Amino acid sequence: MVARPKPIDLADTRVYVVSKNNLEEFIAEFTDENGELAFVALSIGDYENLALNVAELRRYINQQTDIIVYYEESMKPDETAKTD
Repeated sequence: MVARPKPIDLADTRVYVVSKNNLEEFIAEFTDENGELAFVALSIGDYENLALNVAELRRYINQQTDIIVYYEESMKPDETAKTD
């Protein structure tokens, strides 16, 4: 039987919600805490798509895991069979 892959170890990621109403405050607090400031912008629709994509990846991985477990179980020796 082939060993299962090592579990994933994801790093924490922080997402900040910034609007024109809190931009100045955000810039001040963020640069005090982190130094450098850079922006990566997503529209609301693109953020929703990102969330849907992550959910789709999760579904796919779960289905693949179910298939692997099924085949692992089917490859186990039949413990109910009598050996003479």
